[in-house]
Amino acid sequence: GQGPVLPATDKPRAGPAMAPKSPRPALLPLLCLAAACLALSTADAQYDKFLKRHLDFPKSWAENDQLYCTTMMGKRSIRCQGKNTFVHASEAQLRAVCSSGLSHGQDARDSLGTFRLTFCTRLPKGPCLYRGSSTIARIRLVCHNGSPVQYVRRI
Repeated sequence: GQGPVLPATDKPRAGPAMAPKSPRPALLPLLCLAAACLALSTADAQYDKFLKRHLDFPKSWAENDQLYCTTMMGKRSIRCQGKNTFVHASEAQLRAVCSSGLSHGQDARDSLGTFRLTFCTRLPKGPCLYRGSSTIARIRLVCHNGSPVQYVRRI
């Protein structure tokens, strides 16, 4: 024959191990803190990249702007790229553009004062050599969390 007949139930029984767990409220502040730290570390990385690519203060010595550009592009590991601008100012002066510069769009700021700049442009033929030219001009930067993260252009 057949075994014992069990009563039918509408729902299968779930033990405590199968019950859905609710999120723990104590973890929420930690998750928010982790997200904030990640955002800040990303901004810090962008700022560090900006400094490596654009800041040279005081300006490194070279016999002329062509040698300056060829040397600096190699030192900064941006050799063989088409063009780059080096800004000869302190970190504090560049941060001041972010805090007190004229707003230009969402995150862009225009400097109130002028900066010493060196423009480097790769020569069209041959190895990675550069033409360089120095000037003084106002600049436009993109800022995040009070620090520059992108050089836009001279203005």
